[in-house]
Amino acid sequence: MDTATMILVLAVIAINGYWVLDAILRIKKSLENQAKKLGRDQAIKDYFLDTPRKSQSPYKEGTGGLIMWEIIEVHLMEQNMKPIELAEKAGISTGTLSDLKSGRLKYPSFNLLEKIADVLNIDMNEFRGLS
Repeated sequence: MDTATMILVLAVIAINGYWVLDAILRIKKSLENQAKKLGRDQAIKDYFLDTPRKSQSPYKEGTGGLIMWEIIEVHLMEQNMKPIELAEKAGISTGTLSDLKSGRLKYPSFNLLEKIADVLNIDMNEFRGLS
């Protein structure tokens, strides 16, 4: 193989190596962006599930002044449990808990409250202010 051919072969290898390296760097950047987005989404989810807020739900009557989410939150704190853990253990979505917390879920089903009460090991009547 003469010198010119050798240089040409090395140039082709270098160009192909550049394309491969460029493709790898693009994939890496794409994966980093996806990881950032997932991290941001999880941070948003944690914020909405872990940040104390006043609920707009109508559960003030009959609960001794406590609204339903505050009752749940008190038991979560006593048991050192996060809302996301409650959702997982109760087999309900974090969105359902978020809706309950924000007051968007105004009339939760008996089944939902039973699941929450079972995980928190509390009497269902506590939600009604009777315990």
